[in-house]
Amino acid sequence: MKDRNYTHSIQIDPDRCTGCSHCMRVCSTQAIRIMGGYARIQPERCVDCGECFRVCPQRAIYAKDDGLGTLPPENYKIALVPSVFIGQFPSEYSATQVLSAVKQVGFDEVFEVEQAVDFMKEAYQAVAQQNPSHPLISSYCPAVVRLIQVQYPSLTGQIMRLKAPHDIAALYLRRSKEKEGLAPEKLSIYYVTPCAAKTVAARAPVGEEKSPINGTVNMTAVYNKASKILYGFKKPGLHKTFANMRPDSVNWSLSGTEKKYFPGRGLAIDGMDNVIEFLEKLESGHVSDIDFLEMRACDQGCAGGILCPGNRFLAVERLEHRQKRLQKLKDADNGRVRNPLMEYEKILHTMSGVDPVYPRDGLLLDEDIEKALIKLQRIERLRTYFPGFDCGACGAPGCRNLAEDIVQGKASISHCVFVQRVMEKNYKLSPDQAFVVIEKIWGKGRLDKYVDKV
Repeated sequence: MKDRNYTHSIQIDPDRCTGCSHCMRVCSTQAIRIMGGYARIQPERCVDCGECFRVCPQRAIYAKDDGLGTLPPENYKIALVPSVFIGQFPSEYSATQVLSAVKQVGFDEVFEVEQAVDFMKEAYQAVAQQNPSHPLISSYCPAVVRLIQVQYPSLTGQIMRLKAPHDIAALYLRRSKEKEGLAPEKLSIYYVTPCAAKTVAARAPVGEEKSPINGTVNMTAVYNKASKILYGFKKPGLHKTFANMRPDSVNWSLSGTEKKYFPGRGLAIDGMDNVIEFLEKLESGHVSDIDFLEMRACDQGCAGGILCPGNRFLAVERLEHRQKRLQKLKDADNGRVRNPLMEYEKILHTMSGVDPVYPRDGLLLDEDIEKALIKLQRIERLRTYFPGFDCGACGAPGCRNLAEDIVQGKASISHCVFVQRVMEKNYKLSPDQAFVVIEKIWGKGRLDKYVDKV
């Protein structure tokens, strides 16, 4: 069974794109090509990690979310806010103040996602007992889940079949509001997302038919509006409050916290390049005796998400400070934690699982296995014609990628500039024809400035 749901948040604006190829060179799954003078994404390969977003000098790449403008005015609207959003603000502003500012942006209620982490810790113990295959790979980061589907299909069976905290929080809110008498169709839950991958997870979840979340809102957009409201507040004074979650739960989205709650030996790996390097070792059998892998596509975990407006290191520090404050509140209240979500623990356990994760058609050469094998042989034969420089001048990130594109009918052998020179030397291709091929890749008129100078 294959996953062919190619919904994406990462988009390219062709009016801004100059075809500089920065994005193509950093793409971890070789999903980007230069065609007609601008970058294009191959949807079957993209995992919405956002590395291309980070390096685009023209701001031509953006993450498409549902936006604040889609909030239905007639519905009861709840914002799911991750703790990392609170970490975007200076520590002198309390979590209560930050969440109050978010509410004023256009929501009827605000709920912090990490309140669901208290449930996740209990669920991890149960999952560890039920799954004999190790290592289990965390399903928390949707970009990593998609990466495994595309590039490491043999490891899909090791992905944890457990919903993420924001889904658990949404399920709790739906149950609790229904109990209060609110009709399900009148409730809209929006997640304030730090990355593009979580937008995709809400629109097209892996292992689920439908997400309990109605939509997502770009964290930077909410930050810009909430900060204007927040900075108008007076500096906070002392006010009576209590711990509504376990203190360490606020750091769940940061790298290194999740693995502490899975029994046995666990590793925390962040950054897309580091994740890929480790998955290569795991798939080839060079790593063993590991029970759990916490993997995050972004450096420092969600604090390094592409839609986080602040500095990731400052955000980590602020969340660590907040953990200490929550610990003091807990200690002052005789060690009690008043988390209303945990009252629904039993029913949430029945709803927290997901279906198995299947490989994705990152490169489906043919539905017929025999034809696919023939095409694979052709790819290997084509590679012998190319120099192996992986220069990118053909509009593909590497020589193998060009060979794959040729077999799939998306390119021709003359796209390689080195093959062009050989073809011209042997009178198989005229200079004018070679020039047309270059323009097909890099855009018409792209080389006119050089012609004029010559």
